Amino acid sequence: MMRRRAFLASTVGVAAALSGCAATQEEFEFSSAPAAFAADAVGEAGYERVGQEEVVEERQIEAGGTERDVTVTNHLTQYERSVSVRDQERTLVFGLVFTTPSISFVGQEFNPVSNWDAAEIVEKTSAMIEDQVDGEIRDVSEVDELSMTVLETETDVTVLGVTAAAEGTDIQYRVPVAKVQHEGDFVLVATMYPERLRDEERPRAETLLRNVEYDGS
Repeated sequence: MMRRRAFLASTVGVAAALSGCAATQEEFEFSSAPAAFAADAVGEAGYERVGQEEVVEERQIEAGGTERDVTVTNHLTQYERSVSVRDQERTLVFGLVFTTPSISFVGQEFNPVSNWDAAEIVEKTSAMIEDQVDGEIRDVSEVDELSMTVLETETDVTVLGVTAAAEGTDIQYRVPVAKVQHEGDFVLVATMYPERLRDEERPRAETLLRNVEYDGS
């Protein structure tokens, strides 16, 4: 099942950041292209794609002294993987690819995603992560940093450690996160797996991160 409501909260900031820009048109529309992990990589890593959808934010802003309508269309693709825990299959491993358009006027970027680091990406999407793990997350910290090629760009991948509290039990997770600017969009990619399964799950996660496909022309 797709979980879009958390990203809706994040995209409010994208549109709100436009409120100080000057322009001549009465209506703004910005749209990203979809992106996803390559199907072969998803199969190799043992993940399952659970859906892809547009995440649309519409609001009225004041730009150049005039109120204008703004529509920002983002795209979210999500993945899951079930693992065996005490002889029971549980969905504890997740992945996502999120694209959001560059919003640029006279050389100035107004999409706040451009300035987010890995911790801020997790913070802004915490509601979605909590929905996936069915519990509150806390204690976000950087535990490692990798370098790999994502969408033909040499990219820093920050690995965060987080604690997820669900049903009275704390589970330590690792969350590799990367951000790439590609063909006019910002592409955010992340995976999430239990710390105690890192030896098995880290190579799977890296397989996904190295195999992102972008649907733009």
